[in-house]
Amino acid sequence: MTEREKVILAIIRDNPTISQEELAFELGISRSGVAAHIHNLMKKGYIKGKGYIVNNPSFVTVIGGINMDIVAVPKEKVIVNNSNPGKINYYFGGAGRNMALALTKLGISTNLISVYGDDVNGDRFVLDARRHGLSIDCCEKISGFNTSTFVYLEDYASDFRVGLDDMRILENISPELINRYLQRINQSKYCVIDDNLPEETIKHLSEYVDVPIIAKSVSINKVLRLIPILSKLELLVLSDLELKTLAYYFDENLITMEQRTKKILAEGIKSLLIVEKSGDVSYWEVDNVYKIKKRLTPEFNSNGSTAVFTSSLIWGILQGKYLTKDLVELGYSGATTSFLTNDSVFEGLSPELILERYQKYF
Repeated sequence: MTEREKVILAIIRDNPTISQEELAFELGISRSGVAAHIHNLMKKGYIKGKGYIVNNPSFVTVIGGINMDIVAVPKEKVIVNNSNPGKINYYFGGAGRNMALALTKLGISTNLISVYGDDVNGDRFVLDARRHGLSIDCCEKISGFNTSTFVYLEDYASDFRVGLDDMRILENISPELINRYLQRINQSKYCVIDDNLPEETIKHLSEYVDVPIIAKSVSINKVLRLIPILSKLELLVLSDLELKTLAYYFDENLITMEQRTKKILAEGIKSLLIVEKSGDVSYWEVDNVYKIKKRLTPEFNSNGSTAVFTSSLIWGILQGKYLTKDLVELGYSGATTSFLTNDSVFEGLSPELILERYQKYF
């Protein structure tokens, strides 16, 4: 699918009754150009019948956060109680959004279920999603709320870092919202979640979702929300600190990573993917472990890399031809693409790029 076709498909998912004239106006191209793209999408099987019925024979559902990350980097050492010159950058993030976007770039039909605010950042999110061909027909605008936002000040000169988030809107990803899309979720190949979701919503998913569930933790403050769903998980992706927090809940005397991992696997999880602060990665099953030592240092930052790791691994699983060791290595290869950019998901992420980096590092 071309980039233009991805954008057209995303618009049609949001508005299935949109006319070709309206599409042409929105995209700034001719009506005949739109007609050619529609014809190609029908030939490829993405659209069928009349009224632009979108065909999703095989897809993944992602449920999680959408976030606007605002990162401030001062030019010099921060002077407290003073205005400091520097640079302020805006990036879209959120584990759910990042995983959904990465899957989309890898050619996997993906439904993102989330919420965004009736503010300028919400409008920016919609435009950004359409530009990338990300389906947001299951994302709901919530009146009276700002889009989830994270403000981050980083001062490398003094190693001073502080962040503040406003993620109250994510409480609106409620069991009631999930019920509106439950049939679609249960038609997915996988349901992928992050622990930005309210605990009652995660418990609801554990009771009513019938397809395999993959979860990604986002912080030590939220990982305990996943306890109600542990026994249903095919895979849990988390950091070594999040693993420590989760294991401590069950047994305060677990010291080593192996002890902690075995305890969590005993709760019924099929596999764990642990990303350490050092950059090392390990994949654990009940009677199997595979470890990858850090291969390279980020050129920019590692924001979003674990989300892309998760999506790249899922992409590999859906190919149906890779062994476990290969899947972990493909996931790692995908994650390294996030090191190439300040964005959470590299603009040029593709299956070809993953395979290229797989050959390079493994």
